[in-house]
Amino acid sequence: SKVCGTTGVIVSAHTSLCAAPIYENGTPEQKAKYLPKLCSGEWLGAFGLTEPGAGTDAQGQQTFAKQDPETGDWILNGSKIFTTNSGFADVCIVFALTDRTVPAAKGLTAFIVDLKHTPGVTVSENIERMGIRAASNCIVTYDNVRVTPDRVLGPVGKGFKIAMMTLDGGRIGIASQALGLG
Repeated sequence: SKVCGTTGVIVSAHTSLCAAPIYENGTPEQKAKYLPKLCSGEWLGAFGLTEPGAGTDAQGQQTFAKQDPETGDWILNGSKIFTTNSGFADVCIVFALTDRTVPAAKGLTAFIVDLKHTPGVTVSENIERMGIRAASNCIVTYDNVRVTPDRVLGPVGKGFKIAMMTLDGGRIGIASQALGLG
């Protein structure tokens, strides 16, 4: 970040907000599938928590995932905003309510979603900002996006805990970026 704040943001979001939650919460199969490509730089990762109507308040989530009883697939509907790296990311950790009868802290689930090749995923143009403009921050819309059960990250309903733990680690990255920029 001392040389390029944009590079710091891209690498930090990729590492601490996408690869780290897979490393910390993924199954052995998920780790084997995603981490080699994420760690080598072949793939770039993103993190989808912030929503247009909820901001970063995970308790106000509206994106919803309902399980198809016939296939076991999850069907995601909703949108995320300011999803760092989304314009060029391969995979994204996406959070969606899977149980609307309980508070988000107990009904949120994390999913690993392929942003480039999944039908129903739409990534907007980059949202213009005042600084760090080369980092891609888009609105990502999920319209009946099918996610197979093997892409659920951690236990169903434990996504809030995963999101908060991930953000705790991400804050260290933000602090180091600020130090580099300063």
